[in-house]
Amino acid sequence: MFLWALAAASIPLMLHMFQRRRTVVTPFPTLRFLKAAQRRSSSRVRFENFILWLLRTLLVIAIALAFAVPVLRSSTNDSSLLTRADRDVAIILDASYSMNYELERDTVWNICKETAVGIVNKLQKGDRVCVFLASEVPQVVIEMTAEHAAVVQAIRARESLPLSSRLDEAVALAVFALEQQQNRREKEIFILTDGQSLPWHGFRDAMNQAEESPPADASKGPAITREQRNAISLFVLAAGAQLPDNACPFDVKVTPNLLLAGQTARINVSVARSGPAKQLTVGLEVNGQDRGRRDLMTEADTASAVEFIVGGLEPGVHVAKVTTPQDALPEDDAFLFLLRVREQLPALVVGPRDATRFLKAALAPGAADENIRQVETAELDGVDLRDFQAVFLCDAFPLSGQAAIKVEEYVKTGGVVIVFPGERADPSAYAGFSILPAPPKDIESVPLELSARQLRRVPPQPDQVVVFSMAVPDGTVPTLALKRYQTFGELAEGAAVLVTAGNDTPFMLGRALGRGRIFQFAVSADREWSSLPVTAFFLPIVHQLIRLGAGASIQPPHVRLGSNILVNESVPNYREDDIITGPTGAIVPIKDSGNRTFVIEALTEPGVYLRTKGGAAEPEPVLAVNTDRAESYLAPVPVEQLQEWTGFRRIITAQEPEELFRQIEEFRNGRKLVEFCFWLALILALTEWWYANRILRQKTGAIEKMSVDLAGKVVIQ
Repeated sequence: MFLWALAAASIPLMLHMFQRRRTVVTPFPTLRFLKAAQRRSSSRVRFENFILWLLRTLLVIAIALAFAVPVLRSSTNDSSLLTRADRDVAIILDASYSMNYELERDTVWNICKETAVGIVNKLQKGDRVCVFLASEVPQVVIEMTAEHAAVVQAIRARESLPLSSRLDEAVALAVFALEQQQNRREKEIFILTDGQSLPWHGFRDAMNQAEESPPADASKGPAITREQRNAISLFVLAAGAQLPDNACPFDVKVTPNLLLAGQTARINVSVARSGPAKQLTVGLEVNGQDRGRRDLMTEADTASAVEFIVGGLEPGVHVAKVTTPQDALPEDDAFLFLLRVREQLPALVVGPRDATRFLKAALAPGAADENIRQVETAELDGVDLRDFQAVFLCDAFPLSGQAAIKVEEYVKTGGVVIVFPGERADPSAYAGFSILPAPPKDIESVPLELSARQLRRVPPQPDQVVVFSMAVPDGTVPTLALKRYQTFGELAEGAAVLVTAGNDTPFMLGRALGRGRIFQFAVSADREWSSLPVTAFFLPIVHQLIRLGAGASIQPPHVRLGSNILVNESVPNYREDDIITGPTGAIVPIKDSGNRTFVIEALTEPGVYLRTKGGAAEPEPVLAVNTDRAESYLAPVPVEQLQEWTGFRRIITAQEPEELFRQIEEFRNGRKLVEFCFWLALILALTEWWYANRILRQKTGAIEKMSVDLAGKVVIQ
């Protein structure tokens, strides 16, 4: 309505045009000099009048525009430059656990949720909105809809997740959802996060990839094209602390990997720090009992280490926890892990009794041991190998097809197999057993004068997976007498010669297969082939092989939340009838992905998981699950680099919800120019006043410009 006042801009023109000249009559003897003076001053007067008219006209226009409240607006669609267009809006909530960082006003997560509600409430009736959660895998909270009340209810019902997040995948999903709407609506994406740098690394890492080409892995989601980045407006709220202060146990390592009763465990703890250097107290609990505290001076924005020594642990599974003082992010102040202590490693000895007599005596000297079991080769088909940490095959070949498959699966899933030849096994008996370090080739006899051989450890090669350090009693020389030995063909993949008898005769071979190990001797486990069973180093070599394989295949003391967790690698001796329950008591579904490879599709809850075996009365701890502590590193993202990382042409950032709402209002409705117009009017008014007064002071008439010289002539100045 106030734009009609622009018609007042014609008033100065009308005043200038209709202003009547006042004629002053002055008697003078001649008009020749007056006409000359009039011609000189008329052009200057017209120019001065034009400037005054222009200043007064602009003054009226500026005042009229100020009352009309003009705005300066940028728009996605050319068709909406003069009118408001409907919008399709995608809201992305960063759902990582770092969003639970506590600020003075509230947690970052609650601030972002209320901001999302405010964004929805400010939409107009025809606007549509969809909501996504950014996690390790993006989740759809609600699909595109114009029912704003339902969207608000869905947002307020969501909680953060104990996971990390990937904003690039969530944005790609949001862009895909917006592009499915075939219309000329304006499209906007809102990212509500804590400003942590980690979720943006997906954008940063993709900078060198061509924007127009699809991703190499189609399962990662749709790609974002350059046209989409130019057409969609991106709003970012980085609501977290600008100077975050957080410390957490980042990782725990237990040495040795394989704990036996009576051994001392060394617990090495890494403590990560976000913020300035600070002194902390790190505590260790085992089965709920305090086992020590250490003062640690952490460095700024880096990780520091501290060590605990724990002894006197009884056989069994112990739940341990490392803690740091509570801070603004309590979710990462504790780190859980398991200490598995064994009385003795259970082993299975397969073969005739005469061939296994010395071996069984070495594994269980002096008396019968329930951890050591001996069976004949024919009985191997009915034995569940998962009950044993190691399997010895002594003169046990040939194996049945079913037994060979069981042993191969046992090794691949983390078992240890030690093979000794025997009298019954010629090289052809090993034909169906393809997992050996090397295929047997022949059997050679050794002359008596050459029978004394010194055992030598072969130095490991750079790419060698299986290594072996010979452990023998002090003061002994690793020497034995050979009668005969088995020769080998070409080494298989992942295999190596570990020990030689003499300088060049392979005596013991090893191979890594899957998570397990298989070792192969050139002599038998009895005295028919060599004096090995009666030497002082037979027992330490056998026990060290078991520990070497057990250490390589031992389950980790802790795992992190995630998807597709391999049960065979994380759960000791898992059986299909085992029931695993989470910290809240919910049963964890386990899927067979083929070839008896069991996986947990998703671990989404941190804490201690329990296993109930078939027929067992009491459950036992089996998994200690922690959040991915990379999420605890709270370094803020460089806001000035977001446009370069994301590639969006229009990206608007804010650190407070109020600032974001102001920028949304300015973006959608335009920037109000009222203040600018009033300042312009003031400047024009002052300029007009100064210029008009200057003209009045300098204005002179034609008579004042004439004078009479000494000769009596009239001169025009």
